[in-house]
Amino acid sequence: MFKKSWMKLLGRKQHAKTKVDVLSDIEAIAEFLNEIQADTKELQSQLKKLKELEQEYHVAASGIIHVNLETQAKILDKLLERYGFFENDVDVNGLRMKMIAAEFLKRAKGAGMTDLVRQKEKDKRWMMLW
Repeated sequence: MFKKSWMKLLGRKQHAKTKVDVLSDIEAIAEFLNEIQADTKELQSQLKKLKELEQEYHVAASGIIHVNLETQAKILDKLLERYGFFENDVDVNGLRMKMIAAEFLKRAKGAGMTDLVRQKEKDKRWMMLW
């Protein structure tokens, strides 16, 4: 009670424990992985165009360098936007994986599997430290 009063006075909100829906997180990650092929194909296509333009840039006459750079800018705009979306999706699914792993450890600890829990807590992959 005292702690709650201090938290309230300091303007801090107490964080409610969020319930992890492991099954829906697994389904979301699987869906992301299925859709990833379309995203990577589009990114590879744009990168191929950018590579060709970069190669042309090095041999281009001074009169067409501006056209080349403007075209590169348009492709980079698309790439940066799509890559940003892609990176955000990867980050969100990484958080889902972390929550799934944490929920597993919580369940394993509750089942009395303390040796397994200690072993996994020492593994950097399980703590998402890669």
